[in-house]
Amino acid sequence: MTDQDANLHEYPDPGEVPVLDWIDKSLISVDPLYQRPLDHNRVAAILKAFSWRSFGALVVVPQADGQYHATDGQHRLEAAKLHPKVQHVPVVIVKAEDIQAEAGIFVDINRVRKNVTGLELFFAQLAADDPRTVAVLNLCKQAGIRIPKHPGDYKPGDSVAVGALAAIEASYAEERALRILATAAAGKFKPITAAHIKAVEHLLNDPEFRDQIVAEDLAAMLERDGNMHDGEAKRFAATHKVSTWKGLASVWFQKTRKRRNPAARPDVLASAPAEKFRTFVPHTVATQRNVTAAVAGDPPPGRSALDQRRALG
Repeated sequence: MTDQDANLHEYPDPGEVPVLDWIDKSLISVDPLYQRPLDHNRVAAILKAFSWRSFGALVVVPQADGQYHATDGQHRLEAAKLHPKVQHVPVVIVKAEDIQAEAGIFVDINRVRKNVTGLELFFAQLAADDPRTVAVLNLCKQAGIRIPKHPGDYKPGDSVAVGALAAIEASYAEERALRILATAAAGKFKPITAAHIKAVEHLLNDPEFRDQIVAEDLAAMLERDGNMHDGEAKRFAATHKVSTWKGLASVWFQKTRKRRNPAARPDVLASAPAEKFRTFVPHTVATQRNVTAAVAGDPPPGRSALDQRRALG
């Protein structure tokens, strides 16, 4: 026996070779006994961008009545059934002795499957020259944010929160989007998370805060303090049962210098110098109560405003 023959015994028998074919979509169904519930939003997305180039082949098991069960690809199958120009779909036909064996095929396929991450999809879209993804990358470069292809060993200013970055690019004009991301980058976080980005966006755009926060002052605080307030923000979020980014926004608001923000006054910004509106706003107890109400809502019954101020630390 050669070394090559010996190595063959280390691998399992792959079984019977499957058949590749095109089958009428009306002959294929799914068995709810082992299949996941249908995600209609996912089906709609596939249908909207339907293309044979990305459809792939379904994995189906023949049934005694001439029908087939799809063990992989139920969302693509449903999109094909809804498409008026599609009648036959490509399939890989494998055999299964019973429903338990069918379910086993489903488990085997999904056990080893690795879903594409948002970061991996981002770089794939860059390779495809997707204009919105290119716009996000260019915006980040201007803001001083680097998107590393392989997360892990982060440097100050790195971010893999591509969903949050794309949301900023899509939601605002370039100048305002750049202002938000450059402010977040000032903290030199390793990495800049979606919570950091959302907290900065909230403080610079929400009516409750934007009149009292100037982006340069928020950036200066972040550059000075960095992650110093993370613990306080987490305690705030836990106490008031809000998301981490809202906890960050509340604490950062307290730590940032307050003055009248001319950027929040478009009616006067064009006709007067910015310095005219940079009036200091005292950080009073009343301001603290407003912050708490805006972020956490009114106190629950039996809890006084004094209790809330104490919770703010």
